[in-house]
Amino acid sequence: MVQGMDDPAPGPADSLEAVRAEIDKIDAALMSLLSQRMHFADRLAGMKDQTGLPMRPGREVMLLRQLIAAAPAALDREFIVEVWRALIGASLRRQRVIDVVVGGGRGDLSRMFDIARRHFGARTRIQHVGEPQAALSRALEQPGQCVAVTPWPAAPGVGAWWPALCERRFHDLNLIAGLPLLGAANETPEACVFAVAPPEAAGGDVTLLIGFDPHHRVQRALKDSGLDGQEVARAEPRVLLRIEGFIGLDDPRVGALTRYGLESVRVLGAYARV
Repeated sequence: MVQGMDDPAPGPADSLEAVRAEIDKIDAALMSLLSQRMHFADRLAGMKDQTGLPMRPGREVMLLRQLIAAAPAALDREFIVEVWRALIGASLRRQRVIDVVVGGGRGDLSRMFDIARRHFGARTRIQHVGEPQAALSRALEQPGQCVAVTPWPAAPGVGAWWPALCERRFHDLNLIAGLPLLGAANETPEACVFAVAPPEAAGGDVTLLIGFDPHHRVQRALKDSGLDGQEVARAEPRVLLRIEGFIGLDDPRVGALTRYGLESVRVLGAYARV
């Protein structure tokens, strides 16, 4: 029988060959379980609507949280996220090939590639297409087949590209994930994932809003609408807001912000971290 993760380590009397034999047994058991997992992932894929992106960012976050909470002490959080992101990426590739386009300046390009590769998997096709706006355009041109990874809006040193998100041509794109997934909710992610897909709540979510604030009424509008949020960046008259909690694309509280002084408020999307 294969030893469990909480079993004591082999004693000094065990030979090197015996320990290697036990590892071989575990590898064989893992291979069988991975095959079963892929089988059921394929069955699940056959039950899904095939018109949109196959990924479910909110469910993925909830799954990773559950796995970490149930894991033996010997497994650290980084290891669990790394292994299961590889499994999730492999399952997605069996459903459909998803291209990842990275938009960002040369200074942060290698880090954006590293973040995207760790999240989407080693075999994912990743291409740098220039500035963030170019990546957003590619994701729009290939809905259901492409996602854009960009530096976090208003992050220091990456340029103020986020005002472009006010442009009508980008209104079908939504923020669906903040990367890396592993991190505290109050920490700002390094990168974001935009796609033609609705954001999905996972619990402990953060929502980004963008709008026009020509009369500097944002603080009063947040207070009067009952939203727990703050201004994170401004490029007159545009303002970028971080809101604690999940706000859907048609949430009536967005209209309340408009009534209290903001203009053309748009939900960019939401993310949650593990």
